Amino acid sequence: MDVGDKVKLRKDVLVRHSKSVPAHLGYTHEQFVWRDLLDKLSGKCGRITRIFPNSNNVNVQFRGNLIGIDKRELMICKR
Repeated sequence: MDVGDKVKLRKDVLVRHSKSVPAHLGYTHEQFVWRDLLDKLSGKCGRITRIFPNSNNVNVQFRGNLIGIDKRELMICKR
């Protein structure tokens, strides 16, 4: 993946997000907000605007929403 590539969130991104939250602790407000944003952006194509060296993180622009996310949570949009 490179800057400028069109990408979308993997279908299981919300499942993986929920598994990252320990059940006995419950969700924090920030985790609910992040989950809702991921749900809103699911299935939409965005464009990679920045790749962070020495990590798996990238910034993706989705029509007015800029998010930082692990690139393993993304897949290339079909052209």
